Amino acid sequence: MAQQEVHKTISLIDNEIRQKETGSPIELAGRLHMSVRMLYFYLDMMDCLGARIIFSKQLNSFVYQQGGFFKDGIRWIEYQRV
Repeated sequence: MAQQEVHKTISLIDNEIRQKETGSPIELAGRLHMSVRMLYFYLDMMDCLGARIIFSKQLNSFVYQQGGFFKDGIRWIEYQRV
């Protein structure tokens, strides 16, 4: 798996999560043209990079537990609390 492809995929997943409209894992994996297993591989990778991701049944979407985003598809930037 090329590093650039990984960064691009993380960026795509990040955008979907920040919109809070990912749908179910099956729906998101389908839109990203990957298996559900591969989706969870990426979500685990994003978790290891600092993003805490949960699935909200109420929203039917993956969401971040804390505000933030991925910069350049690899670096987690958490919003500063004021």
